[in-house]
Amino acid sequence: MNKVLLLSLICLISIRGFEIDFSLLLQTGSESNDAVQAVYDLLNDLKTSNIEAQGVADEKNISDEEIGQARIAALSKVNELNQKAWASAKARREQIGIEYREATDYIAWATQRLADIDRRSVELQELRCFSNGLFVRAIKQHNDALGVIRILKNDLSGYLTGQPSSLVEINVQNVSDKLKQYSQLFNQDAMTKFAQLAAEQASGNAELHALGQDEGSSSDRQPGHNIGQLVYNALSDLEDQLKGSLANLEANEIAAYYQLADWLADTESEVAHLNDEIQRKTQLQDKLVVQEQAALAVQAKANSVLKDSQNAINAATATLQELRDLYETELNRRNEENAIIDEVIHIFKQQVLEMANQTSFGKK
Repeated sequence: MNKVLLLSLICLISIRGFEIDFSLLLQTGSESNDAVQAVYDLLNDLKTSNIEAQGVADEKNISDEEIGQARIAALSKVNELNQKAWASAKARREQIGIEYREATDYIAWATQRLADIDRRSVELQELRCFSNGLFVRAIKQHNDALGVIRILKNDLSGYLTGQPSSLVEINVQNVSDKLKQYSQLFNQDAMTKFAQLAAEQASGNAELHALGQDEGSSSDRQPGHNIGQLVYNALSDLEDQLKGSLANLEANEIAAYYQLADWLADTESEVAHLNDEIQRKTQLQDKLVVQEQAALAVQAKANSVLKDSQNAINAATATLQELRDLYETELNRRNEENAIIDEVIHIFKQQVLEMANQTSFGKK
């Protein structure tokens, strides 16, 4: 009911109006009672109409609340799914980025590894060439030393057997001097032995020491034979040592070549593997670039859908709140109108009663 109409009704039944109307109504008997009842019924009808309207509004409010809550719940479920879809799209795009960076890091590492292998290969080849030169020089020195020892032994062999020889007499110091240029090939004990023999020969005791005889003992052997045998034996020891050293040199050189060959074989396999992996990682990067663009588009779409679903929830919530506010406004309005109607009915009853009392007293 419009407040203007209600206020107009109140004005029509103001105290002044009551004085005039009620005087006339009370003078006309039963018709006055009907008029009073009609006004009273009108006011009650107004209140009843408000109460009924409020009942309809209450039912509508309950229905609006149920429908609004159900719609918000449904939209929230959709929003939850959209949230998961967006999170999945974001995770996929991030995973593509991780895979791309891993491929980039591997390519950088593999490229550096190939460079290190090339550098190491060059170093080993140069070292192998240098080592080979040392090996050849060592072989030559050993063979030269063995040649000198053979010559010396050959001369000593003829001397010891009484055959013609280039040696007129055995001079240990001369033999030692001829071997000094190869002293780096011999162990220290061997050279020390020659020094001792030279010293004994110089003191004239070499023969006695060789025979194990004291001075003054008789011997039917020619002078010099014993010292010659000692030198010959020492030269044989040096020859055996050189042959063993030469065999070790050859074995070590062969082992070094084998090691280099094994390393080259292993690195050749590794180089092939690294090149294959670099090619595979590069192709993977090309695919990941395309996949990332697609993933970005999917994420953008998921984000747009997520925003739309959130906006739908906000709109549904706002609409429900508007209905709630409208319900509260209409409820308050009807309550105010009913309060006014109750006040009007109270005033109306008081005026009727007062006018009735005044009319009754006047007749007396």
